[in-house]
Amino acid sequence: MASGTLTFLFSDIEGSTRLLDELGSTTYTAVLERQAAILRAAFAGHGGREENTEGDSFFVLFDSAREAVKAAVDGQLALAAEAWPGGIEVQVRMGLHAGEATTSAAGLVGIDINRAARIAAAAHGGQIIVSDAVRTLIAPDLDASITLRGLGNHRLKDLREPQPLCQVVADGLRLEFPPLRSLDVRPNNLPTQLTSFVGRERELVEAGVLLAANRLVTLTGPGGTGKTRLSLQVAANAAEDFPDGIFFVALETVREPMLVPSRIASSIGLAVRGEAAEDVVLREWLDGKRVLLVLDNFEQVLAGGPMVADLLRDAPTTKALVTSRAALRVSGEQEYPVPGLPTPPDLAHLSSLELASLPFAERTIDAESLSAYESVRLFIARAMAVRPDFRVTNENAPSVAAIVARLQGMPLAIELAAARVKLFSPDALRLRLENQLALLSAGARDLPERQQTLRGAIAWSYDLLEPGYCRLLDRLSVFAGGIELAAAEAVCGPAAEAGMEVVDGLLTLTDQSLIRTVDTGGEPRFDILEPIHEYAAEQLAVRGEAAEIATRHSRWFVDLAERIAPDLGGDDQRALLDRLDLEHDNIRAVLDRALAADDLDTAARLAFAVWRYWQKRGHLFEARRRIDAIIAAPSAGADPRRLARMLEALGGIAWWQGDMAAMRPAYVEAVDLWRALGDKAELANALYNYSFVFAVPDSADAPRSAADMDGKGRQALVEAQALFRELGDERGEANVFWGMGNSDYFAGKADHGAGAFASALGLFRRVKDRTMEAWSLHMLGGSLLRLGRLDESRADFEEALLQFHGAGDASAVALVLNDIAHLALVEGHEARASRLWGASQNLVAATGAGLGDLNEIWLESEEGATVRALLTRPDFERHASEGSALSVDAAVAYALDRTAGVDADDASAALQELR
Repeated sequence: MASGTLTFLFSDIEGSTRLLDELGSTTYTAVLERQAAILRAAFAGHGGREENTEGDSFFVLFDSAREAVKAAVDGQLALAAEAWPGGIEVQVRMGLHAGEATTSAAGLVGIDINRAARIAAAAHGGQIIVSDAVRTLIAPDLDASITLRGLGNHRLKDLREPQPLCQVVADGLRLEFPPLRSLDVRPNNLPTQLTSFVGRERELVEAGVLLAANRLVTLTGPGGTGKTRLSLQVAANAAEDFPDGIFFVALETVREPMLVPSRIASSIGLAVRGEAAEDVVLREWLDGKRVLLVLDNFEQVLAGGPMVADLLRDAPTTKALVTSRAALRVSGEQEYPVPGLPTPPDLAHLSSLELASLPFAERTIDAESLSAYESVRLFIARAMAVRPDFRVTNENAPSVAAIVARLQGMPLAIELAAARVKLFSPDALRLRLENQLALLSAGARDLPERQQTLRGAIAWSYDLLEPGYCRLLDRLSVFAGGIELAAAEAVCGPAAEAGMEVVDGLLTLTDQSLIRTVDTGGEPRFDILEPIHEYAAEQLAVRGEAAEIATRHSRWFVDLAERIAPDLGGDDQRALLDRLDLEHDNIRAVLDRALAADDLDTAARLAFAVWRYWQKRGHLFEARRRIDAIIAAPSAGADPRRLARMLEALGGIAWWQGDMAAMRPAYVEAVDLWRALGDKAELANALYNYSFVFAVPDSADAPRSAADMDGKGRQALVEAQALFRELGDERGEANVFWGMGNSDYFAGKADHGAGAFASALGLFRRVKDRTMEAWSLHMLGGSLLRLGRLDESRADFEEALLQFHGAGDASAVALVLNDIAHLALVEGHEARASRLWGASQNLVAATGAGLGDLNEIWLESEEGATVRALLTRPDFERHASEGSALSVDAAVAYALDRTAGVDADDASAALQELR
């Protein structure tokens, strides 16, 4: 927060466009520069600090209101004394207001700044207007040469209660001016607002531009997104364009479309006498007048849209600004969907990998960076209304960010949540947002009932739907995190049951602003705002359909995951992993539901299908938790085939976590189960996995040769190889070669497994298993590094890294960054090695891939020459910290380009070039 009370001064040239046309660009530019020099001298002479300058406008800060007024007077006198070319006059209008502001990443922000700008906009060229706050501050010690002339109360374009304004009077300044350009100089019935308009700067500009270019503009969006308040502010901003009036027409109580003309006439104040028809009187009155009609809550009288279009055709100088949940769909209409307010990221809901993928500066949230977001500024303003001492601090900033992010920038929801700050701290409020509809209630009593609670706003929209669309919306609530078209059709259909084609229903619900389209660059996808989702889920339960729809939802995602799983190592792995990313919340919902219902078949099938996804995308902690829960369920052993699969998944996850104590018994039991079941294909794969039990020693202190003293691991691989050959499974044979190389590598055999890895590499390339091809390159590179063949090792590491990064395999990227760090160490580039090690460690922590740490400990116990051994060096920590601060993309670019600096955080161009 900027310290103390500041005085804000805004200025700009009145009629600048006319001057440009009159003088031409060259002379006008010279005039503009001279005007700026005069004002800068006046402002600086009284301690003014220039905050922003754009075109012919200034925004200047003063610590003293008295000095600010004197600077304005000096500036106006100097402008009046200047001999301007061609005898022109440069008329500058100025407005001053005093208050507080917040320093943010986007600059200085605050409601009082906006008020100062609006005061300036109300002034005329050569005039200085000050607020009552400035008058109060300067009254005790105002210079005798300066006086204030009261101009009465005026409503500015922020629609607040009328505010007293004064004109600064001084010798040499012009005294008489036309009435101020406030709302009150033109006919209007725009309702006074008791709270300030916060944020929506971009939307105000965009909607204002559309209104200037079109005669019918409709602001659309679900209840609670602030359509009404935005429409009022857009109308207020455009007041000068409508000298005959701006009229707000409230339609929330109207249900008959035929009554729309009557309500418009009534809002204007037209009296209908005798037998004259109201619409005729309305058209006659509008004829030739420049009027703006603000038609609010049109969604319940959408059939009256053609009447509005006809009215505008008959009154060509009239415009209409409409708010509605759905567009009117008449000719000449320009729709403007009102988005939620911009929100900060909710870091608490990002995975560790998602955090690691961000630039370092974006991995934390503080009070200063948070205040740049409009949603946060609205929250602060409304919170201070109920608790004046409320402030955002670095300590509560993450919770405030989480609150507005969870509310998806919905102004009504944010205002209702902010009101709760009177009772709850931001931390407590964030935790209570789990049930939004219950928490976000008890709004201001003077608002319409639908705006007093979030539930009321949603019920208002819901009740206007036809029954079939209500049923579809309720069924869509079973989805979590997004809805693919094909999934919606399978879960919510068929058409005969839904009463419509599901795709048509989705489009209608989108038009009604109850669901939103999501641009993923692929198949159509939709999502539902969280409060609407919660409301629809309640209605689904009331219908008695929740169990059946949940079963369909589970079936769809189990089938999807099982279709995708076999191809997660192939050419399309990036696209398939990305698709599972999109569906991860749906997958989580199915797993949570299945475990709660002791439906282990569903839970196990889904978990087994996605565990490789979890491993590649850095969800190892979640994978371990979910698989442990399935295995620990009382009925887990009832189906030995199901249990064996879960044990294989557990063994794989534990291997990746470096938890050998959990990996070993899981793989041992899985072999026993598959052998008893007599399934050769599954047994072959289980034997391959079982060999990992003997690949590494029990502890870092034990020699590597002790890992498979009895040759059991090798024997398991030989048995697996025979089975794979019998089955004609070439990919399985490739796995065996890889397993043999792995055994030789950790045992320290003569070629460190290079021969076996090379054989595996050839086979994996032939069967197009891109994941294992990259793993073969990774291990072959490690073998060659230990053999001293550095150039060959580097080529393998870099190819592996490109493949893993291209597939989005974060766990693998962590290990290969460690590979290249060790290569840099062997080559004598210790700073580079330390940075790469830091980047690798950051990813290891994010993904849970503890295998990388364990591998380094084993190498260190044998050779001692690892990057970790540099820990005692004075520069190691600094270089490692530099590496850990890199985003994933930047770390990969640094690893691949040996000439790159470490400060190149945006690495996308470098990656494209390296590929």
